[in-house]
Amino acid sequence: MFDPRSSATAISSTVYPAYVDVVLPRRLRRPFTYLIPPELQGKVEVGQSVIVPFGTQTLPGLIIAVYSLLPAGAPDQGLKAVCSLAEASPDQYLTSSQIELSRWVADRYAAPWGQCIRLVLPPVCQADRVQPRYFLTQQGLDRLSSAPEELGKAETQLLMRLSRRPKGITAAGLAPVDKVHVVSALQTLLNKGLIVRQDAVGTLRATRSGKKEIGRNNEPLPEQFAFDSSANPPVEAASWPATVDQGLSRGAFVSLLIHAGGDIKLWCLMKAVQATLRRGRRVLIITGDVERANRLAEVLAAAGEQPLRLHSGLSVRDRAVVWWSVHDASTTIVVGTRMAVFAPIERLGLVWVEGEEDASLKEEQVPRYHAREVARRRAVCDDALLVLASSHPSLESWGAVQKDEMTACVYRDHAISPRVHVIDPKGYPEDTAMGTLLTSPLREGLRDALRQKALAIVYLNRKGFAGVLHCRDCGTAPRCDACSVTLTFYRRSNHMRCHYCGRTKAVPDHCSQCRSHKLEPVGSGTERLEEAVRRMFPQARVGRVDSETIRRRSDARAFQRLLAAGDLDIVIGTQMLFHLGLRAQAAFVAVPDADAGLHVADFRSAERMYHGLVDAVELARPALAGGVVMVQTRFTDHHAMIALAKGDHSLFLGPELTFRRMLQYPPYRHLVRLDVSGTLEPAVAQGAHHWAELLREKVAGGEIQGSKDGRPSVLPQGVATVCGEEEGTVILGPSPAPHAKARGRHCWQILLKVLSLQTGTEMAISTVEVLERGPRRGALRFDIDVDPITMG
Repeated sequence: MFDPRSSATAISSTVYPAYVDVVLPRRLRRPFTYLIPPELQGKVEVGQSVIVPFGTQTLPGLIIAVYSLLPAGAPDQGLKAVCSLAEASPDQYLTSSQIELSRWVADRYAAPWGQCIRLVLPPVCQADRVQPRYFLTQQGLDRLSSAPEELGKAETQLLMRLSRRPKGITAAGLAPVDKVHVVSALQTLLNKGLIVRQDAVGTLRATRSGKKEIGRNNEPLPEQFAFDSSANPPVEAASWPATVDQGLSRGAFVSLLIHAGGDIKLWCLMKAVQATLRRGRRVLIITGDVERANRLAEVLAAAGEQPLRLHSGLSVRDRAVVWWSVHDASTTIVVGTRMAVFAPIERLGLVWVEGEEDASLKEEQVPRYHAREVARRRAVCDDALLVLASSHPSLESWGAVQKDEMTACVYRDHAISPRVHVIDPKGYPEDTAMGTLLTSPLREGLRDALRQKALAIVYLNRKGFAGVLHCRDCGTAPRCDACSVTLTFYRRSNHMRCHYCGRTKAVPDHCSQCRSHKLEPVGSGTERLEEAVRRMFPQARVGRVDSETIRRRSDARAFQRLLAAGDLDIVIGTQMLFHLGLRAQAAFVAVPDADAGLHVADFRSAERMYHGLVDAVELARPALAGGVVMVQTRFTDHHAMIALAKGDHSLFLGPELTFRRMLQYPPYRHLVRLDVSGTLEPAVAQGAHHWAELLREKVAGGEIQGSKDGRPSVLPQGVATVCGEEEGTVILGPSPAPHAKARGRHCWQILLKVLSLQTGTEMAISTVEVLERGPRRGALRFDIDVDPITMG
């Protein structure tokens, strides 16, 4: 076997190709070469599905190359032949650009190519939900009655069976046992026009002629999402149309970063979309969550555009409709979540990533791609304009601006900012002694909003009643049986839940260790805060927004109707508040525990905290309209709090980038996280140490750039370091993951810091291939996460 990416062989127009390279849907990192049997020569193409032998079984695979001669030195002995064409209609072939995109994802994220191919397959094909049916044509009926001897035995038997079934038969019904030969016979009959294939996609495609088109917007735009695209341009963004026209007119890849919020960002989006459509090119808009995708689609529809939505909020069948509708000339705009970045839309002129810093853009399962980077790749391939938009861009994007890889467009209107006060709870010892999060300034702010009959919001990014149920005698807290985390206590439903695996337990009446009955909740979540607010303000109408109260889109819509009708006085919630269209709606916003999450073992903790606080501030009215925000923190001198109070993003950006540079974290280094997990902890630890040893050997052998003395910077567990600019590769670990056990599996980690991403992925792939050939006691698994969003 060989890797076809290392060579390209021209195909003679007079000689049929004799070999194909096939990618299989397995955790395999390379394609496999097969012979083309005589009966299929001239009938196979790149992007076509085939059935091939693999070991003792047959598997479906995708052809990614065809050629007449093997490259010099490639073995030609022992090659197996393709069994047959798969049950795929001609319009389900993948284009070369789709195949190339899947290959790029595989290379960029050190993922098996077979799993990356699935990303570019149509949703119905991917889910395999509905099987196609086969019907006999009139031509087939005539052949069966007049000249059946001209057909083979298998073809004749199939025609006879179909003649008795006017409603058709599925492929599974036709091939209960001898699938390979039946599929080959089916393809022969299809090519001769004796049968016809009706698939689920064809049926679904027909539904688009109805009055209500799947993926289009068919509901009125909620008032809080209303946007006037014909309004005068914001003074701050007056230069934006010229910037867009300049970028589009270059006919080459151009990358822009927009730092703006609210209506300014929407106005910039509309102008960019309109300029792109005027040039006859198409638009792809990617965002991190379904609600925001719907909101953007609704704004575009209200402006007279016809966007298609593609996200997980649609059923698999509906996503299939949208996927195939993308091919229509009438489709000019696609809006969706990270899956939409693989939509087969051509002639792209604009790729817009909304909320580019959103962690939801990173896929958590293999292949662990980041939709922002895939969007960048698509813009590069189509010579399109890439726009990364955010009210608080990621440090990776600011780093790209520093390297002149992007141009920043900062459009901030400080006139719409509220007054922000940062207060220290230590200044209110009486409130602290009472154990309440709501100190007297926060209570007075809520009281003042109630007097004004205006909306007040309390933001706390921690759900449940309490973070832990604590034994006052021995200090023990109930933990999840499958994960190494404490269980969150919910008083209203009287249960405890693990936020990692979702397992629940009844609340115990005594401590499991010392049998004490002195169990008390420690810490505050949204449920406990709601209870406290209702006690303090019994006449207030209080609502709570978290994953316990908002489970479906209909719940969010119902909550929005309550807000629009003025039926709520105080709203308490987690980050879900930011997805309900509440921007600039509140007279008072309180953040009682701004430090939550700051001390998580993650170098991005300060950035995440700051972004959440910026979003909370944007919920308040402008200062001229009486908008006030109170942020309660024990670290008033933290650069995030200073930047928030002064409304100056650079006061956060400067110190945080300095910290990242000193410790060699992104955007100054690439990270590759290597995870070893399994059911037996000793085997996991041994596997992690073995992996680290292989990495050390690889660097010490000179294959990978290391430190000044040629050796890798290897840090044992518990040791920290500051690396200079000359350091090339740093190996941290191995050590137990921050959550050493999750869903019943123990986990250890190794972290690579590399200057070159290619260096990191090559190290990871070459060493993991060695590990995967060895024994895997305790269901041992080795995973690679390139540019991880979290540390565990």
